[in-house]
Amino acid sequence: LQHQFKNGELISYPDLTIKSGEKVLVTGDSGSGKSTLFKLILGKLSPTSGKVIFEDKNGKEIKLNRDEPGYVAQDNTLFPDTIENNMTMFNSKLDEKVKRVVKQVEFENDLKKIPAGLKHEINLDEGNLSGGQKQKIVLARAILAESKWLFIDEGTSAIDSKATKKILKNLLNQETTIVMIAHNFNSELENLFDRKISLKNGGEQG
Repeated sequence: LQHQFKNGELISYPDLTIKSGEKVLVTGDSGSGKSTLFKLILGKLSPTSGKVIFEDKNGKEIKLNRDEPGYVAQDNTLFPDTIENNMTMFNSKLDEKVKRVVKQVEFENDLKKIPAGLKHEINLDEGNLSGGQKQKIVLARAILAESKWLFIDEGTSAIDSKATKKILKNLLNQETTIVMIAHNFNSELENLFDRKISLKNGGEQG
């Protein structure tokens, strides 16, 4: 799998297979192509050569709707509305699940400090939420969507390690196939995953 950018930079990847239900950590230096790999898998970028294939349990190729997998990008996409609507994406059927997911992403204590709680209106101009709070909201949104695949790009980088450990344990306990990019995890956090893929200049290093 390769992708060449307009500036001529070429990133190459080894053959990778991720099995259904696996929890995989992707690490690597800045510029090693971690985020680009996600964009190729999700169809947000087209490969220059090679291809990304989704297969069923019998090895038959699946024509996947690329909007189907959950994706938590580095830049948290929030909109000016309530915290709850940012989590449910206006799907009222998910309202009853919000409190459970709030616990899963360690957002309960944050909500206690916010007078309006889940009904708090997010003001993008004032920046009235911390980076960690924003990440928890986006993670909650991804969990509520109940996708079979979840790709997380530095989704806990602004959350302290103690809360990150609790969040990961809750996340990785699901049947969902989870692939997560992180560069600052200690060995304890890394060991929560089934395996680790290390990229170096686009090449797999174990």
